Amino acid sequence: MIAKNTTLYGPELEDVSTQALEEYDLHIRGVKESFQGFIYEYEASEKVQSDVANDLARMLRIRFRSNAPRRPPRVILLGPPGSGRSTQAEMVAKRYGLVHISTRNLLKSEISKNPEVGRVISKSIDMGLPVPDEIVISLVE
Repeated sequence: MIAKNTTLYGPELEDVSTQALEEYDLHIRGVKESFQGFIYEYEASEKVQSDVANDLARMLRIRFRSNAPRRPPRVILLGPPGSGRSTQAEMVAKRYGLVHISTRNLLKSEISKNPEVGRVISKSIDMGLPVPDEIVISLVE
């Protein structure tokens, strides 16, 4: 969204941050609709960090009453740009023995490994467009 080496002040910065939050709201709405009934949403913005950590630990210890084999929990942290998703994801993964997958890191790695796909990824990012789903999904898989 912001070109490299660009300094924004006052109204410009506010416009860019407003646009980023609007895009986040649009995308998160689709995620919530797609996974309705399969996700537990936890609002942490007004809570103390220790309370969030305790609540997360409790959620990860929940045992379902079922005869189905137990699968590791899948935790997806969502938040607007600059909210600390990556930092929190790394800490949660380390503390609970989960695997941390960062699409940003996967895309950076793919750019250097695969020049053909890397051009598509770089072009999308440079134009401020989302990277095509086929690329992101194949990397996450």
